[in-house]
Amino acid sequence: MSARPARRSDDADTGQQLPFSGGNGEEDREHTPAGSQTIPRSRPIRAHPSASHAFLSSSYSQRTPARSFAHQSSHPTADTPQYSSLGVRERTQELASYALETDTYQSKGRRLSYTDSDAASGRRTGSMSYDLDTGEGRASSDSYGTDPIEEEDSEPESPETVIHAPPRGLFTSVLSSRQDSKHQQAHGRSGWDVPNPVAQGTETTPLLPRARLSRADSSAASQRITKGSGSSAPSSTRSWTKVGESFAAGRKHMVGTGRSLLNPKTYTKEAVLGKATASLQTLSGVFLGLLLNILDALSYGYILFPLGSPIFSQTGPDGISIFFVSCIVSQLCYSLGLSVFRGGVGSEMIEVVPFFHKMAYSIMARMEGESNEAVIATVIVSYCLSSVVTGLIFLALGGFKLGNLVSFFPRHILIGCIGGVGFFLFVTGIEVSARLEGNLNYDLETLHKLFAQDTVYLWILPLVLAVLILVLRRLVKSPFVLPAFFVAVLGVFYIIVKAILKLDLESARNGGWIFEKPEAGVPFYRFYTYFKFGSIDGAALASTIPTMFALSFFGIIHVPINVPALGAAVKEDEVNVNRELIAHGISNTISGLVGSIQNYLVYANSILFIANGGDSRIAGVLLALATTAVWLAGPAMIGYIPVCLVGALIFMLGIELMEEAVWDTFGKCNKLEYLTIIAIVLIMGIYDFVAGILIGIIMACLSYVISSSRTPAVRATYSGDVAESTVRRPRADRRYLSKVRGQIRVIKLGGFLFFGTIVSVEEYMKSLIEADNFQKQLTSFIVVDFSHVTDVDFSSSEGFQRINRILSRKNVRMIVSGISFSSQVGQALQNVGLLDAEKAGDDCPPPRVFEDLNTALEACENELLDAFYTHCSRNTKRRSTPPMTIKTADSDTFHSEGGSPTSSLDPNTFDPQWQSPRRGAQFLAAASTMREQSLSESIPSTDAAHDSLTSGPVPSKWKNFAQPIKIMLQTFEDVSTRDVDFWQIPAPYFERREYKAGTVLYSRGDEPDGFYILEKGRFRAEYELDQGRFYEVILPGTTCGELPFFSETDRTGTVAAENDSVAWLLTREKYRELEKENQEVASELLKVGLKLTKERMDVITSYVFCPA
Repeated sequence: MSARPARRSDDADTGQQLPFSGGNGEEDREHTPAGSQTIPRSRPIRAHPSASHAFLSSSYSQRTPARSFAHQSSHPTADTPQYSSLGVRERTQELASYALETDTYQSKGRRLSYTDSDAASGRRTGSMSYDLDTGEGRASSDSYGTDPIEEEDSEPESPETVIHAPPRGLFTSVLSSRQDSKHQQAHGRSGWDVPNPVAQGTETTPLLPRARLSRADSSAASQRITKGSGSSAPSSTRSWTKVGESFAAGRKHMVGTGRSLLNPKTYTKEAVLGKATASLQTLSGVFLGLLLNILDALSYGYILFPLGSPIFSQTGPDGISIFFVSCIVSQLCYSLGLSVFRGGVGSEMIEVVPFFHKMAYSIMARMEGESNEAVIATVIVSYCLSSVVTGLIFLALGGFKLGNLVSFFPRHILIGCIGGVGFFLFVTGIEVSARLEGNLNYDLETLHKLFAQDTVYLWILPLVLAVLILVLRRLVKSPFVLPAFFVAVLGVFYIIVKAILKLDLESARNGGWIFEKPEAGVPFYRFYTYFKFGSIDGAALASTIPTMFALSFFGIIHVPINVPALGAAVKEDEVNVNRELIAHGISNTISGLVGSIQNYLVYANSILFIANGGDSRIAGVLLALATTAVWLAGPAMIGYIPVCLVGALIFMLGIELMEEAVWDTFGKCNKLEYLTIIAIVLIMGIYDFVAGILIGIIMACLSYVISSSRTPAVRATYSGDVAESTVRRPRADRRYLSKVRGQIRVIKLGGFLFFGTIVSVEEYMKSLIEADNFQKQLTSFIVVDFSHVTDVDFSSSEGFQRINRILSRKNVRMIVSGISFSSQVGQALQNVGLLDAEKAGDDCPPPRVFEDLNTALEACENELLDAFYTHCSRNTKRRSTPPMTIKTADSDTFHSEGGSPTSSLDPNTFDPQWQSPRRGAQFLAAASTMREQSLSESIPSTDAAHDSLTSGPVPSKWKNFAQPIKIMLQTFEDVSTRDVDFWQIPAPYFERREYKAGTVLYSRGDEPDGFYILEKGRFRAEYELDQGRFYEVILPGTTCGELPFFSETDRTGTVAAENDSVAWLLTREKYRELEKENQEVASELLKVGLKLTKERMDVITSYVFCPA
């Protein structure tokens, strides 16, 4: 062979490639005459695995740019594992040629190491460094051949791919159907400007590539991309832009309102009447919203500070003022356009109160002995700082569009936290109603005090009122029940006190029935006087940071739940969680900066407000103004509010939250989730809120691990009898494989494999090789398919190392399929050294890796066929001296040289190769197949038998027949009982055709022009359907195109020659002539075609269901 020019290693133009040729276009392009209708050949280059699902996955050779010398000198290049599919297709074709007796059997020889394969690759191509840069171009450890270097050098050059002239050329029949030629003409390129042919295809390799963009096209595309990317601003800029847009929308709305006021049409009679009605509805909604704000302020605004502590005993009115400021800020932010909800109501949530008490007690413990002013200053600053922190977190989540991430947090953890808040409120209701000093302690002294004669009625009455209002709300479905009930309670209370009992209000206050009257002249802004920044204790303030983040976390998980629920309730379809997060972030940040606390879009209040006429931004602004008026009125009204009314509100909220968490979820959650809810409720209510959330998160992780471990990682398992490759093999190979294919076992894994699921996978694979199961189902190969595995952790990756060692001890080979080395799964398996041949010992080689299950099955079948032909070649050597069968007591005849020639096919049970049950089964199947072949051919004499047996691996009486009789008899051997004379009749109707590598025989949708019998070479049939895509490999001794041909329907797939091939074609015209002249032969051909199609459909059906 002439020396080939070395390829330049820095050549970046790999070009586009066709999937059926195996030559290097760069090397031979110089020798191609201009205007020639040929495609230069190229060496096989593996397609990049990471793009296997794209249309151009295997049509491009992707090359990683070389790094600088400085980097390479300090970072040595690590060997990347390679797929084992390199050489599998060639070996498949070689095995088919042995079955058809066109070649003499040669064993694979030793398996190359990675180092050897690299050296061999370099000598094969002259300079292989270019191919190595493709990422998958290096020869794998499974390259075949006794001496791959010499075998490659002696291999003849593949002929150049023929591009037929129009109108039946390659591009007119295929590329035109994909409209690539239009793309070429639009850019002024010739239809024959074809890129390089591609390397060997995979299961997802497209039959033909799409046209590449020209340099001008690429530049234009890159400019478009650059322009698009340049126009995108950073996330922070986009966030502030959205904030500005929200304010601009509010200003636009205000301008529109002003124009409406100046429009004369606004003051017509109908317009005035409509406006008056709408105004009344709006005022009704504003009144209801204001009443709800006042009730909320009295219930949990009043207890913002821990009133049981002497330091904060007089801060109840200040808590109400802080509550009102938070309501005003949030209401203005939402109503001026930040929120999509026009009538959204914002205020403090009751759930945040326990966190504030936790922060206050933590600061008091740290600042024990210091002045009350310093303690109060530090506490109120911590409240404001927590609001700013919450606001900034909201802004970050909304600005980076991470709102959907919060929805991944387990719902039962949130429910448990809600139950914990309910527990806290119930206890707080007892503390407020019974006028206890400090916290409620769980001891006998506190119990005696609660049931003392002067105390028991104080907390029993509000508890009864809370139960009564809960019952009324279930019986009467009206939004006015709650405010009407508390107004009625207020009226009844004063009727009883003043009209019936005629008690003085001061006596009622001393008895604990009415709140203490605030000091005279207490202004509404008194809480601002608590900000004494010089008295703040930094260490005490820092101790509250964990509670701040816990409070922020608790608020964060509320927004993605409340916002979509509110949108569904008010039928608002344009809900954007990220926009609402930004709105919450702005309102909370502003609230903290003006000295107030967190606020949120309150679901229940918003529903009532919108349903009663508050579904407008004007109504929201009016509600903010009304709340401001109440705040400015001052806290003097506190001295006239009955304690039982506020206690009933707190009890009602606590009971509702606990009911939602404990009762409503009973029977709806699994046992572990419900146990988590109960644990969170008890820990948060009795011990600590932050600890309750942390325990809940830990239990949620434990629950996830247990639940995921119960999900089986093994999606399905098949034996080789069910799962077989889509390779169309000769009849002799199929007969043998049908006997031994059961030694292949396919295990399909799915989901995320981690330490909780790998145990079951390991146990299942161990069970396959246990003594009892192993005797029932002999196993030589276990194919582990990762197609549906999303990721693996370190524990599961190491688990596969253990599995590989266990299987290797049993001489069972582990095969890995369906992974990409660049994926997370591939990287994880590489990181633990599972695919590293250098770290693996001879006793435990690394598993072979294939891109897809189909190729892995094909390689396993090739291994089994190698055992078959090895046995055939050994028996051929032994047949040179025919054995003599010794007569036994049970024998009636004595066989010598004239005995049965098949007796030499029987195995010797003392041969060491028979010590393995699997090898024994393989050799028994080989002997059985050879015996069936010999008996079916009815060898007439000893000499003839001897000549036949020594002529090749599988004896054949058709060896000396001319084509196409020989290939027809070999192809139709098991599907027709007709003899040689019968098939002599249709033989002249078949035409011999030669196809160069890359030639397309027909495409999907074409009219069937013939029925093909392949004599030499290899075809590839690709089926690209709406449901998916798969392919078949067509080997000599098989057919293609028979079903559309006989049924006279359009072609269902596209078939092309992967290398130089010879086929026999029965055209439509010749078949019609045959039908006229010999109907019996034509009918037999039809029957044969249907039987072959049935076999193919069985294989395809198995293939379709197995990878699913």
